[in-house]
Amino acid sequence: VLKNAVQGIAELITRPGMINVDFADVRTVMSEMGHAMMGSGIAKGEDRAEEAAEMAISSPLLEDIDLAGARGVLVNITAG
Repeated sequence: VLKNAVQGIAELITRPGMINVDFADVRTVMSEMGHAMMGSGIAKGEDRAEEAAEMAISSPLLEDIDLAGARGVLVNITAG
């Protein structure tokens, strides 16, 4: 789990995308917005984006977390 979290943050910062996220964005969300949680999802097929998003917010790491009260959020979508 920790390896995936570190890898996810590294990719978030280093891979260019439609919306680029840099280290300052990650630092702001993780240090100034209260608790920081992370979820990820991978899917294939016609509804893959929706399925991957559902997996990310249904992550076991987020079991007792109410995302409705979030003060900040970073979203990264990687496709290939």
